[in-house]
This record gives sequence, structure tokens and C-alpha cells, in this order.
Amino acid sequence: MLSLEKGQSLSLTKPDGSSIQKVRVGLSWDIASIGSNVDLDLFVVHKESKKVAFFNDKTAISGIKLSDDNLTGEGEGDDEFTELDATKTDDGDYYICVNIYDAKSRKQAFNLVNNAKATIYNNETNTALASYSITEDGGQNTGIIVAKLKDVGGSYEFTALGEYIVGDINEIAQVVFRK
Repeated sequence: MLSLEKGQSLSLTKPDGSSIQKVRVGLSWDIASIGSNVDLDLFVVHKESKKVAFFNDKTAISGIKLSDDNLTGEGEGDDEFTELDATKTDDGDYYICVNIYDAKSRKQAFNLVNNAKATIYNNETNTALASYSITEDGGQNTGIIVAKLKDVGGSYEFTALGEYIVGDINEIAQVVFRK
């Protein structure tokens, strides 16, 4: 499995050159101190339609499906994930984002999170293609634009972005809409 750094991209194609039509992006994390409850929420923003798929509306974007909300990050493997079915998606780019739920009132930030990473899979074969660590330099930020699934004419390219933000889901979505 490839380990991506900020700014690196991965073409989502099969060895024969055809497009991977179904991908999954998983998020895993640990809490830095025992007894803390930090709820990370994975959500997807479709820039062109200005739609957001999140824990209260998991199917707001055609071709996107979100997993159930994991409130603690406990357990092995991916804590939350999103699936993209390219045969059902609209044209345009999809941004994979994460925020800490209710971070402002709970006085929480990414400095309370350890070992957070995003992993991208070929969902047709359940094969991990690449991972990207997202907890370095998180500090007092409450959200991150993790990656972009860029529409490149019939297939997608995964780009590790790592853009930290102080903001909630709505504020992060507004940043994406302005890109």
C-alpha cells in the first residue's frame, strides 16, 4: 500500500488502465487521552452542486454513501468511511472532509486526536490502495479538508490535501465552495 504525503495524487485506475468505478475512503483515529470523547465526523462536499453528505443526511449526494457515525474512534480499522460509486455520481470534484463535532462548545481540537489517517480502497476488490496521515500539525484546528477525488474524464484521482481549518461542517463546506 502506498503512503501519500500532502499534495501527492493517486490515479484511481486498474492495472489494465480502466477506471476503478467504486472506491471507499476510510477514516481511523485514536483519542490522545483516556476518558476524552472526541467525535470526528467524516463528510463529503460536492463543489459543483454545493451539496454536503454528512451524518444527518448520508445520501445527499448522488453516488455517495456514508457509514454510521462512530462517536469514539474505538476499535481497529476504519472508524468511519464513505463510498463513491462513479457509475452514479455527478460530474465534478468531491472533497473528503473531517470535523470535530461540536468542537467549539466542547473546547476540542485536533491536538486531542492521535493516529488519524485516511485510507483509500478499490471497493470492487476491497484492496487498500493508499493511506494518508492526517494528524500531523493539527493543533487547535477543528476541521480538515483531507482529500479531493478529482473527476478526470471518466475516472478519479485522489489527492491528499491536508488543509486544516477552524470551523464546523458549514464553514468547511463554504471554504470548498470557494475553491
